[in-house]
Amino acid sequence: MDKRYDAVICGKLQGFARIADWAGMLAYLHGLSNSAFRTASYVMAEHVLPPLEADTYWECFHTVALTNTKAFLMTFLKAALQKYHEGTLDFQNCIFVDFAWSTAEESVSLDRQKTLKALLPVLRSSAEVQGMLDAFCGTDNERKLNYLIFADESMACYYVIFCLLRQIDHAPNQQVKMLRQIIHRSTPLAYNFVSIMRAYFGLEQLKGSYSLNLQPYELSRIENGYDAFLLLMNKIK
Repeated sequence: MDKRYDAVICGKLQGFARIADWAGMLAYLHGLSNSAFRTASYVMAEHVLPPLEADTYWECFHTVALTNTKAFLMTFLKAALQKYHEGTLDFQNCIFVDFAWSTAEESVSLDRQKTLKALLPVLRSSAEVQGMLDAFCGTDNERKLNYLIFADESMACYYVIFCLLRQIDHAPNQQVKMLRQIIHRSTPLAYNFVSIMRAYFGLEQLKGSYSLNLQPYELSRIENGYDAFLLLMNKIK
C-alpha cells in the first residue's frame, strides 16, 4: 500500500512552495525513488497545493504539471477540485486556458480526457461547463457531447447536453444514439432527462417505458434558460 504522508517530503515541498521555487521543486520530485514519488504526489495534492493562492497555484501548474502531465496532471487536478470547492480557484486563468487550447486540435488527448472527466461533473454552473468545453473542444459539438455523456451526472452538464442536442435537431438518429447512451446510466436523473428530451424532440423511435405526461407549455419553458430547465427536472423527480 502506498504511503500517503511523509513529514520530510512534505517539509521539503512546502519549503519550495514558500519561495515559489518551482524549478527546485521539479528537480526534487524527479530525484525521488518510485515509492517516494508516489508519496510526494499524495503530499502535493493534499498538503502543498491546496493552501496556495490561485495565481501561485497556476504558476506551479505551469512549471511542474505541464512539464510532465503524465506524471503530475492528476495530482494537480485533485488539488484543483479541493480549491474549487473551497471557492479559492476558478478555471479562467490564462495558464489553464492556454493548456486547454493546446489540446483542442488534437483528435485524441489523454490530458483533455483526464481534465474534463475530473472537472465537468463538479462545475457549479452551465456557463462554466460551456466555457470549459469551448476551451478544450473548440467548435466540435460531437466531441463535447461525448465528454458530457461519459461524465458523472450533474444538472449543469445535463443542461448543456440539452443545448447541444438542440444544435443537432436536424439529426434525430444522432440524438437518439446519444440519449440511449445516457439511459444506460440507469439513474432517476438520467431517466427524467431522457424522458424530457424524448418528448421535447418528438423522438418516438426512442423505445422504452416513458410514462411522463408533459404538457407542451412545460416543454417549451426549458428554452428560457437553465433555471427553467432545473424547474422541470426537479418537478418530475
